[in-house]
Amino acid sequence: MGRGGAVRGGIGAVLALAVGCGAASAEPMSPGCVPPPSLAMPAGGALHPDLAHLPEPDPVALTQAIAAERPDSPPPVGVTGITVPHHLLAPDLIARGFWAASAGSYDRIILLAPDHHGLVGEGAATARGCVETVFGRVPLDPAGAARLLAEGGPFSTHPDLAREHGVTSLLPFAARFFPGTPVLPVVTSMRAGAEDWAEMAEHLAPLLTGRTLVVQSTDYVHFLDAAAAALRDQETLGVLATGDPARVALLRQPDHLDATGAQAIMLALQARMGPARGVVVANRTSADYGGAPDDITSYIVSVFHRDPAVLSGFRYDDHAVIHLAGDVMLGRFMLPVLGDAEAQARILNAVRVHTGGAPVLANLEGVVLPGAVVGAPPRAHVMPAEVALSLLGGMGVAAAGLANNHAWDLGPDGLAATRVALEDAGIAALGHGEVADLGPVRVVALNLVSHRGPTASEAEIEAACRTDARPPVIAFLHWGAEYTPLPGPGETALAERLAACGFAAVVGTHSHQASAEVELAGGRMPWVYSTGNFLFDQRSDRASGALVEVRVFERGTMALRLLPIPNLFEMGAHWRP
Repeated sequence: MGRGGAVRGGIGAVLALAVGCGAASAEPMSPGCVPPPSLAMPAGGALHPDLAHLPEPDPVALTQAIAAERPDSPPPVGVTGITVPHHLLAPDLIARGFWAASAGSYDRIILLAPDHHGLVGEGAATARGCVETVFGRVPLDPAGAARLLAEGGPFSTHPDLAREHGVTSLLPFAARFFPGTPVLPVVTSMRAGAEDWAEMAEHLAPLLTGRTLVVQSTDYVHFLDAAAAALRDQETLGVLATGDPARVALLRQPDHLDATGAQAIMLALQARMGPARGVVVANRTSADYGGAPDDITSYIVSVFHRDPAVLSGFRYDDHAVIHLAGDVMLGRFMLPVLGDAEAQARILNAVRVHTGGAPVLANLEGVVLPGAVVGAPPRAHVMPAEVALSLLGGMGVAAAGLANNHAWDLGPDGLAATRVALEDAGIAALGHGEVADLGPVRVVALNLVSHRGPTASEAEIEAACRTDARPPVIAFLHWGAEYTPLPGPGETALAERLAACGFAAVVGTHSHQASAEVELAGGRMPWVYSTGNFLFDQRSDRASGALVEVRVFERGTMALRLLPIPNLFEMGAHWRP
């Protein structure tokens, strides 16, 4: 969607020539305005370590960064929140987050930031007045601040907002993208805990409306080398995949991030806004901008929306996307639906809306054969090649999982014919115990349902754990009980085992009902028990579906999100011109 990172490598040098912020405004500062931030040593103490290499904002450099990150297509309307860095070494990533929200019109911006200097005590602080920035004046939200301060909860008045770069680094972007919109700064103590975060979220929740944007100001890994930083970021991305604010307590400060409070409050507020779910659209480090590889700060950019499908197409060239989908069966009662060209087009359009055109790995439940099939067993899943292959291609299916019982409905000959048909059509066939390199990820497929064909033995599970493949590696499992979206103890135990042996994620099929949540195994590995149906002749009173979107970044880290999809069979069967 976007060019992504066009200013990397040069932005640090440009910013090193920064001019003073005050020079950007010719008019005198209004009474009550917070002056622009400065690198001058504050009275009575040393700078926080992060500030030692933070340049002052240069409007030319910021303008270049903003221009470089302009999306190639219109950004989504209705974004409810963004997470961006406050380290001005990466202004392009800050711009990426603000571009994502730029189509919205907001009455209030709630800006969540950490207390870098320990000025807040145990709770959180806010401020009133206004702030001068290189792109103009930003009014602070007087009504929001007054309400928080009047409630007698954890909020106090910040004693020196100009020193908090978690706020001041982002205010120029607020001025540039949302001029005149009041900003409510919320600076959270690094000493606060989970109960404090929950209380802060309760006080902020009444300020949320349909025209509120929540901005989380956070830098992630601090002071680690490249390998350790990638591991910590992957653990953080696993927590973010769950969307659960309580799991933020699993993360350490500053190893994982410098703002556990801001992160937990963000997830809690987004859960109240629809709920809104997030998609990660960037993960880089300071080394990408010329920083030392053994002293890394990392950056994660997230975007939140009430409709997850709206964000499917919002991506940049610095990460790759693939989707893992549920069960597909294109014979039997699907054939009359697929014989209607307009109904088929409606199905394909719905798929593209949810995938954004990215490739798909689906679980193909049956046998694909050319021509008419005569004498097949009555419960066999048989799909005519001319219909199945055309539709699979139209849905973006790049690989088909055959590690399931119905792939064996016509025995080994039927399985072999299916593999040939798929591969002749340019679709990779992924059988039981096999590993496929799908570009962004490697996938190991296993069948654990005893019916037809092989099922995973203890030795095969051990072999999967020893898979010799470049990470990230995902386990694609046909398992569990039918018609339930919830894992049993066996599935949970296997997910924990696969997390311990190094899998990046586990995604399941077979149950025909999609899970509603992403689980977390081993404190780091996201897993989804069931993606339900992708396209299958079952109605919504019995079945449901979801996609697992996987975004893989240049440094090898991976972000996962669960994307509910409509019942595509009903969409075709019920459609009329």
